Amino acid sequence: MYPHSFLWHFLWLAPRALQTVIAVIMIRRGLARSFPVFFAYTVFQIIAETTLFVFDHSAAVSGDLYWAAVWMVLPISCGLRFGIIWEVFAGVFNNYPALRQLNHLFFRWAIVLLFFLAIAIAARIPEDGMSPVHSHLYALDISVNLIQSGLWLLLLVFSAYFGLSWRTFAYGIASGLGVYSTVAFAAEVKRVWTGFVAGYAFDFVTMATYNCCVAIWLVYLLLPEKSWRTLKELPENNLEQWNAELQRLLTQ
Repeated sequence: MYPHSFLWHFLWLAPRALQTVIAVIMIRRGLARSFPVFFAYTVFQIIAETTLFVFDHSAAVSGDLYWAAVWMVLPISCGLRFGIIWEVFAGVFNNYPALRQLNHLFFRWAIVLLFFLAIAIAARIPEDGMSPVHSHLYALDISVNLIQSGLWLLLLVFSAYFGLSWRTFAYGIASGLGVYSTVAFAAEVKRVWTGFVAGYAFDFVTMATYNCCVAIWLVYLLLPEKSWRTLKELPENNLEQWNAELQRLLTQ
């Protein structure tokens, strides 16, 4: 469709090569069974983005057909990324029975609050002459990135508060996806509110960030994991203290 620079081609294709390596390593180590959603997302991205690359460079594929393919890929990718977040939360707290129920509660409420915040932001996105489908596409992308960025920050807060190990593949998955979602959210918001003339430059930012995201996954996959330690009881900063303080505030 469009002539692209060497850097553009590299940023588009490099993650696919790294994700192929990630998929192979996960299969060999049995991690595809431990993280099935992340594995499915990795394979999907390899197939989908390679297909879009071919479409983009094929004279037989029209612009409308290319964007129709993009609109088909994006919702599936967003859904898988949500699944990854839940899979990571469940995996991180799986060996911590004392925190598992708390994790589920906070995860649900975080989803609700971030969802309403995403709706409020998406509703204020100017169309700027775009087609309704194109406008909704950017709104969806911005909303999903906001929610995923917020969940990643929540996971970091939980980890720091309860002193959980960050040297696990689950944290590597969350960190890569969180960094990408945060930068992509900021870039998309900046692009929408400043106009789409500079959209090509913002694409470079998000593509470069995604390369860093995939590199983080690969590094965590190659580094030795720190052994899990099972937490039988909550630390001193526990729920009983939170509940007592809340009751005290409510009775004042």
